[in-house]
Amino acid sequence: MLADYIDTAHQAAVESSATAVDFANLIGRIPTVDRQEFITTLAGLRATMSGANAAIEGVDAPTRAADAQARLVLASRSWLRGLDLIEGGLLDAADRPDDDVPAMVIERGVIELAVGDRSYEDAVTELTLLQSSSDVDFSSYPVVAFTPASGILGLIAEAQASVGLPLRRDAAITSVGFNPRRLGTTDLGEAILPLTSELVLTVTVLNQGNEALTEVIVAVTLTGDRAGAGAEDTRTIDRLVPGESSTFEVTFEVVPVVRYVLRVAVPIVSGDVDVENNTHTERFIVNEEG
Repeated sequence: MLADYIDTAHQAAVESSATAVDFANLIGRIPTVDRQEFITTLAGLRATMSGANAAIEGVDAPTRAADAQARLVLASRSWLRGLDLIEGGLLDAADRPDDDVPAMVIERGVIELAVGDRSYEDAVTELTLLQSSSDVDFSSYPVVAFTPASGILGLIAEAQASVGLPLRRDAAITSVGFNPRRLGTTDLGEAILPLTSELVLTVTVLNQGNEALTEVIVAVTLTGDRAGAGAEDTRTIDRLVPGESSTFEVTFEVVPVVRYVLRVAVPIVSGDVDVENNTHTERFIVNEEG
């Protein structure tokens, strides 16, 4: 029973140590790391730590290992709380560098990580003594250090000065294709289309920001200078992760000579860094027969 417990404790320690190294590497890139990479990487680290925590809390610890077990549980819980606080605090500090609240959250997070580190050290001392007084074979326990080397003030300063962490929302209409294709332009700057009764538009929307966008509504409106010549269509893009684009087609009936105005628009969300790319407006006319 003791041997099984020690195997579980050692495996959790190895996973925690590797996670702490990955966390230190991520923190070291705070000045330049992209927001989405930061969020995704931390989510993976928390998932690993959650697994290690579940293994420790779920193991049946023998009575003589009760002290070590209590310290390991405290360590894993503190690390998880610390990672949660650090993530939220760093993102908020990057978004609101003049706000004191994110700095306080970061400080609490660092304290939680330090409590975890210290509890783990105490647990290793207990485990080493326990193993040395038994006939159980064991490997040495790795160092686990989640506490950032830059300290609380250094971490806050790096987040506030970061170029990659601040929230950037930017849904952009990157292209609107015509089928049939444009032949040229009139003296008034209107696109000229060949004779057709049907126009197929190919619209591409790109998430140029660093936060996933959901339920992106795209409104495509066609108006003409003749009664009954207008039409509209609306599409909803469920989700766009940073750097992802979505393309769809819209078909409208058109008639010659009518002067049309096409407008494609996505809503401007709070924090949008470039509102000009949220709309595409174009004027065109369809050639007459012959």
